[in-house]
Amino acid sequence: MKFRILAVLLCIVSVFALFPLEAEAADHNRVVNFAYQAITDSFDFGKINGVAEAIAMSQVYDSLLLKDFDGVFHPNLAESWDISPDGLEYTFRLRKGIKWQDGVDFTAADVEFTYRHLIEAPAYAWLYKNNVDRMETPDPLTFKVFLKKPNAFFISALATTSNGLIMPKHGFEKYGEEYGTAVDKIIGTGAYVVTDWKPDVSITYKAKDDYFNGVPQIRNAVFHQITDSNAAIVAMQTGEMDIYLAPISGSAFKTLSGKPDIVLGEYLTARNEAVYMYCKEGIFTDVRMRKAVAYAINKEDALTVAMDGLGQIINYPGDIGPAMTANPDFTPEITYKQDLAKARELVKEAGFEGTSLVVKSYNTEPYATLGVYLQGVLNDIGLKATVEPMERATFLAQRNAGSAAIFPLGWVGQAYDIDEVLGSCLYSANQGNGGNNSFYADTEMDKLIEAARATSNITERKEIYKKIVDKFMEEVPFVALFAMKGAVPRSADLTTNNPRTYRLFDYTWAR
Repeated sequence: MKFRILAVLLCIVSVFALFPLEAEAADHNRVVNFAYQAITDSFDFGKINGVAEAIAMSQVYDSLLLKDFDGVFHPNLAESWDISPDGLEYTFRLRKGIKWQDGVDFTAADVEFTYRHLIEAPAYAWLYKNNVDRMETPDPLTFKVFLKKPNAFFISALATTSNGLIMPKHGFEKYGEEYGTAVDKIIGTGAYVVTDWKPDVSITYKAKDDYFNGVPQIRNAVFHQITDSNAAIVAMQTGEMDIYLAPISGSAFKTLSGKPDIVLGEYLTARNEAVYMYCKEGIFTDVRMRKAVAYAINKEDALTVAMDGLGQIINYPGDIGPAMTANPDFTPEITYKQDLAKARELVKEAGFEGTSLVVKSYNTEPYATLGVYLQGVLNDIGLKATVEPMERATFLAQRNAGSAAIFPLGWVGQAYDIDEVLGSCLYSANQGNGGNNSFYADTEMDKLIEAARATSNITERKEIYKKIVDKFMEEVPFVALFAMKGAVPRSADLTTNNPRTYRLFDYTWAR
């Protein structure tokens, strides 16, 4: 009898050895902590167009439609849409029964209000003011927008959390300029509501049970500002943070890639790092000086010092292969490899040898490091360069005022369309906030960009963009450095089909 009992026990032990108990299930009600380098100063979507704003507001607001990781469009606030054959008229049929968090019905009037608001917002003029001619709301669930000229990129822009979020008309009517300045003055249709907000510290979110796309799996979340990426990496390792939405690189990548409780969502981003030169006034109105900078830079070195090699060298923004819609994907006639002798010759020929120059930048990475690198190469070619890192708002104000002659900066594309990351950076109407950081203006370039926007035929767009790229490389208003490789660390408790997303709703529990 004893032997029989022992045999049964041994069988039970063997079964557990073959089929071990599952790891302890994740607590699906726990607070999910996520972080980025900055937090928005306002929930008025028209104030600033930046990653921090897109992260904060995409939890609260929705876009008309969504574009997934594979480039496929999906309904969101709009259940369907049509584009006229001439590319000028867009008709959106909105979902019935969607309500703002205060119970007010969502209607076409909200979409029209948002577009009118963004037309007047400097940060969005490049998209709305430059494109929208007029709007109509035939009924509460139908919205029509008519463009001044065809723009094949427009529909992709509306599907992004950086450009297409819809705000409440009645919220602005009720609170006026105070809308979006406090927790009780934020009204969204999104998956979450804001329950606490400490500027420059954190934002607390609670999931909505009646969200029209379904109940979010993550119920409670806090968005933290962590300006020091090293501190964020430590917080990921200790479990204090669950998601860090600033792509990591180098030693941080190596540190986290071996952790069993951390997953790195990897992808090649549409975030293009570049060195911009102010083309409107000063020494960089001379194309020889712009070419000198292009010859001075070793892009491999820049990628190494800024991102520890985690990225892809590019000749032009969007040069990342077929993942970028309408990318001509070719080697331009003119390219720039480091040639310090050629760079020095151009500086001397232009008459600027010994000229003092200040490199300005964000005081966060990778820009602080890129600024120091750029200072070094400028000194190598006969200039007297210093570097001045500064906090974000100060830097943007100086850039917009034209008082930043040369600076490293990234332009982040979400729609993965060549027009967003290259056309917008060269179009004269987009000077400043619209991506044209160099304040470059050329009538022929504008005509080429408009021609590319006027056709939805991808083959035709690629051919026109070949001409755009060749002209860009000849006139070099800025030097494209590299496309960052995205590696967004997240807790192994969480999973997503879209590692590029900023929306918590796109994350689900892994176990």
